[in-house]
Amino acid sequence: MNCRGAFQFLCENSLTCTLYRHTYHANAQQYRTNATRTTRENQQNSKTNTQPPESSMNDWVGPPHSVSNLRPVKYYIPPNETPLEKNYRERRQEVWKWNQEFWEKHNKSFVQKKEEYVQSKLADKRASFKGEGDPPQTLSADEMSIFYKRFLNDNYKNHIWYNKEWYKKNISLLWPALQVSFSRFMTRLKRS
Repeated sequence: MNCRGAFQFLCENSLTCTLYRHTYHANAQQYRTNATRTTRENQQNSKTNTQPPESSMNDWVGPPHSVSNLRPVKYYIPPNETPLEKNYRERRQEVWKWNQEFWEKHNKSFVQKKEEYVQSKLADKRASFKGEGDPPQTLSADEMSIFYKRFLNDNYKNHIWYNKEWYKKNISLLWPALQVSFSRFMTRLKRS
């Protein structure tokens, strides 16, 4: 017997359990309704307003870039930004820019090599095609898996380098982030 079964067994005739079940189901239905409504509102709003409002006091994340698939970030700059906060923000922007450039270059290379592979394989299939009907227009998943494996193997060292650099850059942001957090904490402490 699992936990849920044991709970149902112990509480089968309990008034509290009955109230819990009714409350749970009502809340679950309300949650599903709200989630659906929120999703629809977000879809409508995302089409109409992609720029953050002028009064925003947070970083904003935009829709994915068409090539790199990374979401651009518009960093919030407070009016009274300290040199420590500015340094941290600029370093974050540099890391994001480096990441964007890497994936943009990588994905362009991937798309180009994939297109070359597909055209080459389709040309080979059409040349050896002997039959009635239309010649092949697409490659199977098995045929494409050969390309994916080769691409990953060819770029193995590049991916290892990227991972090492990405970790170094992000770890190097920890100390400035800690300094900014401590500075903000001290500022709040002085105010109160």
